[in-house]
Amino acid sequence: MDSRQDGRRVRGDVGFTMIELLVGMVIVGALAAMSTSGWTRYQRTVEHRGSAQELVSTLRNAQQRALAEATSYCVAFDVTSRSYELFRSACGAAGNGETGRTQSPRIGLVSPDFQQTDGSTAPRVTFTARGSASKGTVLVTRENSAMQYVVTVEGLTGRVSLAG
Repeated sequence: MDSRQDGRRVRGDVGFTMIELLVGMVIVGALAAMSTSGWTRYQRTVEHRGSAQELVSTLRNAQQRALAEATSYCVAFDVTSRSYELFRSACGAAGNGETGRTQSPRIGLVSPDFQQTDGSTAPRVTFTARGSASKGTVLVTRENSAMQYVVTVEGLTGRVSLAG
């Protein structure tokens, strides 16, 4: 006769012991802690790449607008505030600026260096109505990371590319 039918229980059929529950909770906690640190690292990497791609998009947009509107567009970089500003016509033209910022205070813009028409270099790139641009590069970096993205603008064609 089955021991369950007459109301008695078998000792091994009572459930989990406190030790088994604690061991299970420790294992789940350790797995959660490991996955959280991996998720944070992944999130910062995506944030870094997103900032670089947003900058490339802004530069390509400036190039296309310069061609479509038959006027020059300028993107000026400010390294200290980690920002850039898009201007219709010359950099610094009053009332023509559209500001863009990196997505996070952990992301930085380093060494914006573009060749100007007079042969000097400056932290700004100008896209002309005929399709050319100020040749140069800007680095998009992230604190506590050796990874950096290089945004390059070609002078003759105004082509904008991202490497990293």
